Order: sequence, then structure tokens, then C-alpha cells
Amino acid sequence: MTVRRLRILFAILVALVMRAPLALADGDKAPAKADTKAGTHAATQVPAASAKTEKPIQTLEDLPRDARMALFDAQQLMEKGQNDKAVDVLAKYVKAHEKKDDNFLVRYQYASMLVQADKRAEALKQYERVVQLEPRYDDGWLGLGETAYGLSDFKRAAEALQKGYDLSTEKRPELLYYAAAARLQSGDAAGALPMLEDLTSGQHGAPKFEWFRGLVSGCLQAEDKERGQRAVNAMLEKFPSNPDAWYLAFQFYASTSNYQQAAVSLTVVGYLRPLTRQEHMQLGDLYSAIDAPAAAADHYTVATKDSTSSTEAERVASAFMASYQPDSAMVVLNKSIGKEPTYKLWSLLGDLQVMEKHFDEAYKAFNECVKLSPSEPRPYMMLGYCALELNQPDLAMTHLTVVAEDKEYKERVEMLIQRAQIMRSAPTPEPADSARGGGGPQSLSGN
Repeated sequence: MTVRRLRILFAILVALVMRAPLALADGDKAPAKADTKAGTHAATQVPAASAKTEKPIQTLEDLPRDARMALFDAQQLMEKGQNDKAVDVLAKYVKAHEKKDDNFLVRYQYASMLVQADKRAEALKQYERVVQLEPRYDDGWLGLGETAYGLSDFKRAAEALQKGYDLSTEKRPELLYYAAAARLQSGDAAGALPMLEDLTSGQHGAPKFEWFRGLVSGCLQAEDKERGQRAVNAMLEKFPSNPDAWYLAFQFYASTSNYQQAAVSLTVVGYLRPLTRQEHMQLGDLYSAIDAPAAAADHYTVATKDSTSSTEAERVASAFMASYQPDSAMVVLNKSIGKEPTYKLWSLLGDLQVMEKHFDEAYKAFNECVKLSPSEPRPYMMLGYCALELNQPDLAMTHLTVVAEDKEYKERVEMLIQRAQIMRSAPTPEPADSARGGGGPQSLSGN
């Protein structure tokens, strides 16, 4: 039996004892009593001025005996796990009294039991009736807000939770956070941000990390970069050793295209806890984006040490090539091609062999590219280039003429064709070493 249920059952028992059938004559009213919070939430304190004109909010003790008996019976059924029967008991009572003596406390308990019976849509209607009957009842608004949130009606949830917070005497900051979160879910970042900034200001006690998370998310939703930067700075000042805070900073900077700060933040995360495989890949991508290929290669290597997809292998090899680590790139490419040969992997291997002036091996790699993607123009150009470097102009022409009219490569192909024609008309040179350089591979290979 939960504490909440015990309190409700106890409150009903106390009410039954104190309001026996013969204790008061019909029409008399029991003296006002201090609310014990035993299951129904006390009458919300109202200012002295309004207390003179408004009746106090009812408590269980103020209910008629038949209402208290219905609540008692329903609660006992709930304790036995007979939720549907409990709901039926209160449903019959509510229906019998909806035109006369409709009571918000009974409706509230009925709505709560509907939630426990997983009948939230009907519970929402009952909570709406609760706050209609007694707009000052904060628990009614909070129940309405929580149920609406569970049904993804975030706009109504935000309104109800805010109202419940405003009416509550305790002013728990968590309620304000839930109201702000509902606003964010409804797309109302403009309405949520002031609430979250208020929460993180320290006026409601020590700010919690999730409040900053909501604030940063709201700034991203509102596309307010400057506001988000202030939120990130305040968060990191408050939680300098929290890896989740630094990870949130990484997400903010990555979302705002500040890749350098994103890389710094994710690196700090790695100092505070081990990075996951995916995070190493992300950090590698960030370092690639800020032209730090050596650092990118280090993180790609860690991420792919156990398993590598063809796409990941491409990223690793590209980083090694960009950081002038050809041997490491060669190992990655050969290993990955052996498992899953793709056009991109063969193309990278061909480019690497060209960089190393191994034109015979490069020719083989680009020939594999043609087999895999015969409609791609670049491999034909690179085959022609490698053939020229191997002193085979006739072979080069067979490849270059295939892409002579390609718009992207036309200018470079024409230069290679001119070179081939010159070689054809010149005296036959001595056989070329496959490792010999020539004709500027950097200007003709392209990407």
C-alpha cells in the first residue's frame, strides 16, 4: 500500500468518524478544520482580503456521508487491485450527482483513479471538470497538467501546470520546470525561456542541471545563439566537473556550427569519463571539420579498432591521408577493401597510390572503380593519367576519350589528351619506372 493511498484512506476514515450521521442535524455544517494534507490537499491559502468574500476550499470532512462512503469503498477496491471496480463505484456516484451536488473532490479522486486504471483520456475530462467546479484547487490543475502532458497535449499541460504552480502555497520549483518543459514541447520557446532563466538564476534555490538542459534546448529551439551562449557559460560555471554539462555544451556548439568549441567541449568530456565509440567518431568528424586531420585520425582509429564499416574506413583513411600518414591509410584501406570493397574505398586507394607515385597500383585501383561504377567519369580520367605516367599514351587515350566531353573534367582531360598526343609524336622513351613522377598529379587528379 503506497503512502498516498494510506493517507487518502486515513483521511476518509477520520472524516467518517468525525461526521457520523447523528452528529449534526441536516443542513448544519462542520466547523472549519485545518487540512492535514491527508490525500486531498488542503484549501489553498488565500489573501486575507479575499478570504472575507470567498468560502474556504472544501476538504474531505466537508463532504456528505454518501460521498465519503463512495470514496472509501472505491479506495478499498483500489487497494485490492480491483481498479476497474473502483472506477465504476465513483463513476456511478458522479453520474448520480452531476446535475446536483456535483463535487470537485469526488471528481478529483475519480480522475486520479482513472489515471491509475490507465484511462487517461477520460481522466482528462474529469480533471477539466474539477478545475471548472473549483478553480482555486491547485491539485486539480496539477493533475490536469500531468495528464495532458501524458496525452501529448502540451499546450494545455503548460497552462494547467503554470496555474497549479501559481495557486500552490509551497511554490515548488519543479512545477515551474515542468510547465516550462511543456511549453518547449508545444513549440513555445518564447514562453518557456523566461521561466527557465528564472529557475537557473538561483532565486529558487540551487539550480539543477536539467533546468540548464531545458534552457539550452529552448535557446536552440528559439535560434537565440547569444542567449544560449550565456546559458552554456552559466551552466559550465555551475557544473565544471559534470561530463553531461560539457556534452550539452558540445551539442550546443555543434548545433550552432562552432565546431572548434564543440571539439573542445567533447574533448573535455573525454577527460571526465571514457568516450563511447560514437563520440570518438563525432570528435574525429569535428577535428576534420576544423582542419586537424592528425587529431581526427587518432579518434577514428580508437573508434574503429574493433570493427569498421566501409563508410567509417573512408573517414579514417581520408584523415590519415590528410595528415600525411600514408602507411596507416594504406593499412586501413587494404583491410577494408578485403572485407567490403566499395567504389569510394578503391578511389581512395587509387589516390593514395598516386600520392606515393605507385602508378601501376593506382591504375589497378581505378580500374576496380570502373568495374563498380562504370558511369562515374573520374576513374577514366585517373586511368588515363596513370597510363601516361607509365609511358603508355595509346592506353591513356582509350580512357581519356570516354570522358572527353564531361563538363566537370573536360579541361583537365584535354590537357592530358594533348600530353598523350605529344608523347605519341615524340621518339619512344625508355620504359618508365612505375614509381616515376610526372606531369603534376596534384593539378590533374581532382576530387
